[in-house]
Amino acid sequence: MLPGSEEPPNYAPERIPKLTVDGKNEAVKWGPAQDITVKVPVVAGKETIKIVYSYWPYMYSNTIRTKEIKLEAGKTIKVDFNIADAKHPDLIKPIYYPTPAPVGQEMCKMAKVGKDDIVYDIGCGDGRLVIIAVKEFGAKKGVGIDIDPSLIKLCNENAKKGGVSDKVQFRNEDALKIKDLSDATVVLLYVGEDFGKALEPVLRKTLKSGARIVSHCFPLGDWEPDTRKGITARADEGYDEQYELLMWKVK
Repeated sequence: MLPGSEEPPNYAPERIPKLTVDGKNEAVKWGPAQDITVKVPVVAGKETIKIVYSYWPYMYSNTIRTKEIKLEAGKTIKVDFNIADAKHPDLIKPIYYPTPAPVGQEMCKMAKVGKDDIVYDIGCGDGRLVIIAVKEFGAKKGVGIDIDPSLIKLCNENAKKGGVSDKVQFRNEDALKIKDLSDATVVLLYVGEDFGKALEPVLRKTLKSGARIVSHCFPLGDWEPDTRKGITARADEGYDEQYELLMWKVK
């Protein structure tokens, strides 16, 4: 069983589901959940194969799910890709779409960012949120994490332009592989709900009491926020837009 995949938008027709079985591409379509059958030859000395399914549960987020399956000659093996495999954690890649600067400023205000704070932005895009936190709110350090190396390069360029290179650090990493965020006092987020759900356990487990998390729009799994706030702010495109901010304070 393959989970459903959103219809690709006209401006991004490449956002289609992809399935590879033992390195071979298999035809799949976007749309509701679907069952397909794939015949795989059993090769002597090779007991398992790897199956990778890349799909779009939301138009703004790509999930790449991997499973390793043990083959048995003459038998049909049922594989449910609705269930993640703990041995092969999902790779979740939200689409880069920057939070408008006025929204970032409101996020920092909501978290009461100040001179003693170390501010993380997970999925930092062009780095604007940690740059705002350091430059406009006086945070002592900003850390941005993004899986896209071209965006990390852009972050460093923007930090240099903003005169804050000495107070920020940008890391090219898969944030879902980070096991410890205990040095952060504030975490800023604009990631999809699937990414937020996957990130929630490490946030709850490793952030110290008093740390604040502010998310632009998206929840963190079943973790109820302490505060919700609706704001009106100017989008990058030049028009006023409604936004929702959610904040958690670690107890």
